[in-house]
Amino acid sequence: MKRVLLLALVVLVALGGAALSGNAPRPQAPPARPVVMRVALTQGRVDEVRHTVQVSMNNDGPAKITVVQVELRAPSFKGVGPVRVDAPLPVGGLRVDVPVSYGTGICAGDELKPRSAASHVAFKVRTEDGAVHDVRLPLPDPDPMLDKLLAIDCQQAFLDRQATFTFGPWTPLPSGWVNGTVVVRRVGFPGTITLQEFTGSILLEVLPIPLREKTPKPYGVLRPGEDEVRIPIVVDGERCTPHALAEIKKPYVFPAFVSLDGGEPLYTELKITDTEVAAFKPVIDACAAGHTEM
Repeated sequence: MKRVLLLALVVLVALGGAALSGNAPRPQAPPARPVVMRVALTQGRVDEVRHTVQVSMNNDGPAKITVVQVELRAPSFKGVGPVRVDAPLPVGGLRVDVPVSYGTGICAGDELKPRSAASHVAFKVRTEDGAVHDVRLPLPDPDPMLDKLLAIDCQQAFLDRQATFTFGPWTPLPSGWVNGTVVVRRVGFPGTITLQEFTGSILLEVLPIPLREKTPKPYGVLRPGEDEVRIPIVVDGERCTPHALAEIKKPYVFPAFVSLDGGEPLYTELKITDTEVAAFKPVIDACAAGHTEM
């Protein structure tokens, strides 16, 4: 028993000496609070025009964080890079959106609905202690948004190799409207190219003349051996309403539907240049003036 007591005393003295010498175990610093985030891709009408997506972020962690850099890493798209931001994410899961470009789809051959490769979003995140952390969050695989965007780019690239769909010369009218043409030109497709129809933008109406709404469809057919077909049109401000003016995010998007050798109609858009913007400006100005006069 004496030997046990003596041994215990020696141990206590040794620990006490260690404490006095500064070698005692020191309390560990509490672990850093984790960064817990969620991410998804969303897209609004303005994003469609700008060729961007919103990186939608949520902070599910226990402390406020600030996102200082966002990068969409999507192997099926090129021309994407990091974006510097200053996006505080409060505690509680409040969603914060950051717009980023998604680049241009990488298309192989004539596949119109390819599946996008597995992708993720890389962040640089600053915590409350000032430290910056790298965070990598995977996107769903497959991701419906990226699949949709890739299909849009690949279908357009495919159609661009077959034919072009543009506007022709413009003639101003006394009414403030303008007359012109829609021009279909063959590029590579040797068969029948059918322009089923085209429509106006949210603000400007585009109709074949002289029958306008009563024009039978298809609006134009480019047959084998022909290089070009022209459809006379008028562009007017009949769609001009206060609501349309408020939704003027896409004033120059003119949808069109095309089929090749009688196949399924494919979506495209009539190409717009600075010439068209200048021709349409008086129509839009007249529309705006008509709804802003006191």
